[in-house]
Amino acid sequence: MARILIADDDVDYLDVFCDGMRTMGHEVTPFTSGDQVVEAMKTHAYDIIFLDVLMARGGAISILHDVRIADPVVPVVIITGRAEMANSPVFRHGLRQAQAKLQKTTTLGELDAVVRSLTAPPG
Repeated sequence: MARILIADDDVDYLDVFCDGMRTMGHEVTPFTSGDQVVEAMKTHAYDIIFLDVLMARGGAISILHDVRIADPVVPVVIITGRAEMANSPVFRHGLRQAQAKLQKTTTLGELDAVVRSLTAPPG
């Protein structure tokens, strides 16, 4: 079980994502804006963080560096539901401080596999 922070301003997607991760046995804390993420990291430890690439009050593009300052080793996964963003050079070649970049069409099983692989103990 992983402690997951998920930040996405698409409330419907956020609800489904959180429910799915809970079904897989993970503990999930949802947020709808980027400015809440770094504040939450000051008081809680997370095993992995999912950030929507573009959100009101700060998406991954604007807060990834702040997340890294708050925790330089927590795995970060950038997500997007925008096809034009997923195909952009910023998404494909930028945001290098993230361990993975996924589209929101990624299946629950694939998301769980990413969580488990990025949070597995070394060895």
